[in-house]
Amino acid sequence: MHTVSYTSSDNALLDKPLTISEINQLLKAFIRERFCNICLVGEISSFRPSANGHWYFTLKDEKSQISAVMFRGVNALCPFTPCDGDLVEVTGNLDVYEVRGTYQIIIQSMKHAGLGAILAQLQKKKEYYQSLGWFDPEAKPAIPTYPKNIGVVTASTGAALRDILDTTRRRAPSVDITVYPVLVQGDEASAMIASAIRQANELSISDVLIVGRGGGSVEDLLPFSSDEVVKAVHESAIPVISAVGHEIDTSLCDYAASRIAITPTDGAMIATDGYYTLRMNLQKQEKELNEMMKMRIYRFSASLPSAAYMQSLMQNRIASVHLPSSASMNRMLQAKADSALLRLSYAADRAKENAYDKAASEKERAKRLEQDILSSMMKRTAELSSYLREHALRLSLTVEAAYLKKKTRLDVSAISSMIREIKLKYAKGKEKIRSCADTDILAVSAKYKESYSRLKAACAQNEALSPAAVLKRGYAIVEKEDSTIVRQSQDVSDGERVTIILEKDRLKAKIEGEKEQ
Repeated sequence: MHTVSYTSSDNALLDKPLTISEINQLLKAFIRERFCNICLVGEISSFRPSANGHWYFTLKDEKSQISAVMFRGVNALCPFTPCDGDLVEVTGNLDVYEVRGTYQIIIQSMKHAGLGAILAQLQKKKEYYQSLGWFDPEAKPAIPTYPKNIGVVTASTGAALRDILDTTRRRAPSVDITVYPVLVQGDEASAMIASAIRQANELSISDVLIVGRGGGSVEDLLPFSSDEVVKAVHESAIPVISAVGHEIDTSLCDYAASRIAITPTDGAMIATDGYYTLRMNLQKQEKELNEMMKMRIYRFSASLPSAAYMQSLMQNRIASVHLPSSASMNRMLQAKADSALLRLSYAADRAKENAYDKAASEKERAKRLEQDILSSMMKRTAELSSYLREHALRLSLTVEAAYLKKKTRLDVSAISSMIREIKLKYAKGKEKIRSCADTDILAVSAKYKESYSRLKAACAQNEALSPAAVLKRGYAIVEKEDSTIVRQSQDVSDGERVTIILEKDRLKAKIEGEKEQ
């Protein structure tokens, strides 16, 4: 078996029989030379990745198909993993597999096909919505500075939600987050995203909405450019932050939203910018305040005298102060104690005199009250006696007149009735006098009790302030032989005898030695 090299001038090879290997080699050389770096568009079918990392699949259109392979080192650079039904645009070289006599394309690069048509359609939609004024900044609600609740419209299991939650908790932990889970790609994604935006507006819980997802291809981001989503964002009374894809990705939702975020993390930063700025300002002010306080403390401490100087100053002041001797302090204290004892004695005398005066006054008042009551009782008794005598005289005159007029026998029952009436009035008058007397006696008794209580309190106060009570507390009274009280050292002379009065005893003493001032 030998290798055959085909050239345009070498037609002699076709004049003799060829082996299968020879013809396959000729075809391989021919195809490699003329079909290198070609671009094909087709739909992927029968995609089957191998255990060693190579991708094997079929590219087809409406009428034909071709086998394709993308080796492991090359497919690692592909931005997506293809699947059956994907319309792709590939670049590669045609090659012949000699063992089977089949040809295939060895792919060097792959991308989604139809991108140009999609971009043209998006540009047309953008111009249409722009003509309606949906992208005008004046028609969009403003992002609140300090939102209390942030709504997030995204996939519940995606990395975008995790980034938004982490960023919000780090920058504004007090803000609540409400998640509206949706699909972010596929045929049903557009309707779910638009429905979630409308639901957030109906609930009116969130102050701002973050609508978005992580990065992806243009086809993956198409739901965020659909008519349903753009209309829902435009009609939303809640301001919307569009955080679709990465920095290089765009969607029509970005133009309809109040703010555009380059990533979901950036969307959370925009929503919490007010809190973060406030925190940074507080930290800055706290730092400035600490620095200012440190500077003031330093200046104040620099203006204070040193500890050694203060110690020396205090020692000099202490040395300059003249402290009295213990004997002089004793004399001073004794003089103060004598003065206090004298004031107590005077106060006790005054209290005793006041108590006696009050008692005498109360006694005199009670005596006057008693005399007034007796006089009143005598007066009322005299009035009752006069009243009875007058009625008795009237009865006598009545009986006599009746006797003289009729000269008949008197009606004993009428006279008895008049006598009973007089006795009844006499009894009522006597009971009234007794009742008044009892009331007056009770009043006098109450006055006596009140006077007795006051007298008892005055005696107790007098007892507490009396010299005897003072002596019980350990004090003593010094008397001269003429019974005068010694109040200061000048009142006695050397050799003079005095009496020291204690609580229960008396001591005789003689003054000796010099007088201490």
